[in-house]
Amino acid sequence: MEQEAHTKRVELHHNPLHIFKASKTPAGLYARQKWLGESKTSKWQDDFHETLHTLLSGQSEDGSWYRSLPETVRRLFGLHLTQRNKTLEIEKALDWLTRRTLTNENLSSMMMPVEPVSPDSYRGLPFVPGQTRTSLVSITLFLAVVFQQGKEPSVLAHYDLLSQWVIEHAGCTHSWPDKSNALRALVVHTDFGEDPATIGLASDLAEMQELSGQWPSPISFYQTVNALAHLHIKQAERQWESVCVRLLNTQNTDGSWGQEDREWNTFLVVHALKNKGCL
Repeated sequence: MEQEAHTKRVELHHNPLHIFKASKTPAGLYARQKWLGESKTSKWQDDFHETLHTLLSGQSEDGSWYRSLPETVRRLFGLHLTQRNKTLEIEKALDWLTRRTLTNENLSSMMMPVEPVSPDSYRGLPFVPGQTRTSLVSITLFLAVVFQQGKEPSVLAHYDLLSQWVIEHAGCTHSWPDKSNALRALVVHTDFGEDPATIGLASDLAEMQELSGQWPSPISFYQTVNALAHLHIKQAERQWESVCVRLLNTQNTDGSWGQEDREWNTFLVVHALKNKGCL
């Protein structure tokens, strides 16, 4: 009965898909293809090829974009929403990224601070600027999984390291930017959806969730909603009812959510609702 209560349809007040019409962003193209059924139209195909060309342009011979970790992550995530399947360009970019991030041999190295990045570095991405190498590892693991490298020995070894790091830092509230990225990586791997680390993070979020459905700063509401929607454990399910109430109460009249980054927020929400079978 509890599962049925959490997966019932959510009757939104406004159509959330209007914001994606004519959008050429990777998220917008995904929405137009998957949710609006435009993939066979010439307009969508023209927009798709234009965006794909932009995403691939400027790639260096080493596989990176401008030898920048954030920019390479941004391009890879955009390609995940558009190209979807692995290509030579994607493989080269992943190789460049993994050589720089999946190098940890112990947990202490994951606590090494990273060069500060601006708050906008991961804007429009399912990640947040972290404080330590844990975030870089988490982001790389997420991208490895979505591009079908989740069973690679190095990837699995670093997932084990990430799980250990989360467990060892249970109750450490100041590390939530890193933990948010860790949760994002854990929820997309089929072997770690019910891992003790994942359950621990979901339990911590449940304890911190406010009556309004929100979580305290610096935890991103929309990104957390999307991450939890990948899970079927009771610690995540029990937060869903408050989330749905908040989504109903805060939807804008144009169907979107938030005051800034409305398309991205709406993408995260709709993707979450569809993952849960609520929309």
